[in-house]
Amino acid sequence: MACSTRSRWLRLLALTLLLAVAGSAAGVRVNRPAFLTHLEHVGRKLSVGPPRWSGREYSGEILLVRGAELCPNTTSSGNWNGAIVLALDNKCDTVDQAVVAQGKGALGLLLASSNSSLRAGGDVRIPVEVLPSKEYNAIVATVNEGIPVHVSIGRSLNVLRFAV
Repeated sequence: MACSTRSRWLRLLALTLLLAVAGSAAGVRVNRPAFLTHLEHVGRKLSVGPPRWSGREYSGEILLVRGAELCPNTTSSGNWNGAIVLALDNKCDTVDQAVVAQGKGALGLLLASSNSSLRAGGDVRIPVEVLPSKEYNAIVATVNEGIPVHVSIGRSLNVLRFAV
């Protein structure tokens, strides 16, 4: 009986260490340009989208989108396939923004803030994260200068596999 209890505690300890190590991996990682890769892009994951431990990494170029284009019932002709959308402002509910971005092919949604409430509902399958203002402003300024910014959101299976 003592051996069984000890085994359970060891498994619990191993799982806790795995989650701690994998949890410390940055949620938002800038892959290029090099001068942005050194910044600490510690986003705050919202409670919508895939779970933090899905093991999938979403990568793409940042596409700046005005908040009104992310609201339902707008007629934006944007093609956001394979992009990570960075919302320039919040004009509607965050869940609505995520659903619209996802419907237009975006792989993820980054926000400067999420003051709006998160309503229930909406089938959000892309990650949604809030960036600190310093990182958000640096990315926006870089893209506005015509320099493409490539980011990854999430945790790859490699991080989870080699964490222990």
